[in-house]
Amino acid sequence: MRKNVWFYRDRTGLPRGPCTLNTVRKCYANGIVDQHTLFWGNGLGDWVPLRNIRGMASSLSDPKTKFVKFLVDKFAFPTKDRRANRDALYDEGLAKSPSYSNDEAAAWRRRREEALVAGDETTMLSLSLAVPRAERLGRKVKGFFAERFAGKKNGEEEQGVRRA
Repeated sequence: MRKNVWFYRDRTGLPRGPCTLNTVRKCYANGIVDQHTLFWGNGLGDWVPLRNIRGMASSLSDPKTKFVKFLVDKFAFPTKDRRANRDALYDEGLAKSPSYSNDEAAAWRRRREEALVAGDETTMLSLSLAVPRAERLGRKVKGFFAERFAGKKNGEEEQGVRRA
């Protein structure tokens, strides 16, 4: 586990990595990844949630990581600030819903599980969060390559974007 190299999918669904176990600990402590983040590493057949990787829970629950996570959650970016940020994004139209209370989150989870079982919804959660941002991300990527290939002849710029 210690020598393994890990990759994870961020909240927009993009793969990130390679990361060492120490980097995964830092990401976990800073809230970049959580127990639901999809990970892949040597020996795994597919992307799986962090909580399902054998041995990872004990690696993330060492005293140093727990203490740093506590400091981040209590002082650097407390829950009330995260909720206020989410509500502000909702007011601006950049989030689908305001922050949920524990009861509202549990009700949403039950509805989602029922929809998945019934076959009404088939998109994985981590990817469904990326869908509204995919178009914006595509424009950013295309703009990035357009700037770098500005001197190319007709059509070469578009091919460069497709290859990337």
